Amino acid sequence: MAVVTLIASAVTWGGMVYLLSGRLKCYLWLLLPGVPFSLVVNAGIKTSLAILVGQIANILPHQGLRTPGWFVLFLFMLSPVLEEGMKVVPLLLPRAWRLLIKPAAALWVGIMLGVGFGLGEAAYIAYSVAQLPEYSRLPWYAFTGYAGERWITFFMHGVMTAVFVIGLQRTKLAALAGYFGATGLHALVNAGPMLARVGIIPTWATSVCVVGAFTLTAYIFERLRHQAARGAGISEAAGEILYFERRTK
Repeated sequence: MAVVTLIASAVTWGGMVYLLSGRLKCYLWLLLPGVPFSLVVNAGIKTSLAILVGQIANILPHQGLRTPGWFVLFLFMLSPVLEEGMKVVPLLLPRAWRLLIKPAAALWVGIMLGVGFGLGEAAYIAYSVAQLPEYSRLPWYAFTGYAGERWITFFMHGVMTAVFVIGLQRTKLAALAGYFGATGLHALVNAGPMLARVGIIPTWATSVCVVGAFTLTAYIFERLRHQAARGAGISEAAGEILYFERRTK
């Protein structure tokens, strides 16, 4: 299921960027450099920081609601703060940074970097689940929930990263605002599962929160897409024709 999910999602979201950017292939390779950074931050940095701070503060694991509030907030913000910074590291590659010369490129660069990061995260989650004996005897098609949740998460990762990259393309102040915007959106997306994990909301409400988060990110994406079209000097109508026209010799 992990293999099916990774391939289908890469084709879906990569194809979306290919079509909406005007059939440009220059963004597609950005799916790859973010994959290892996702593994580094999830398997290494976040876990190590959580353990280190917990040991320093003498906080025992698995305390549930008895866990100090500041430590719960710290754990909650680890993913938004670290992941949103790590997603844009591939922009240090000269080839990637040169793509931002085009006014409308930041949106598509950000989407591809975010989706690529999500691919690495999905692979890490699949590997972690595969190590649990209670799941080892289940058939691959029993993990459709994983596939659906990851498919949605890829898109949301892409929108978060696009918010940051658009800021980076502009000014230092805009870059800072973009980072905090991406971090805040990431925290909002994670709020539902976190509240369910600590028992504040019922488990079924998590699905409602995920649908709401996806709707919000889809709305933000549409706003960013229209802004990118205007920035590139494309009218709304002309933009749609450009995205989907069939090129002939």
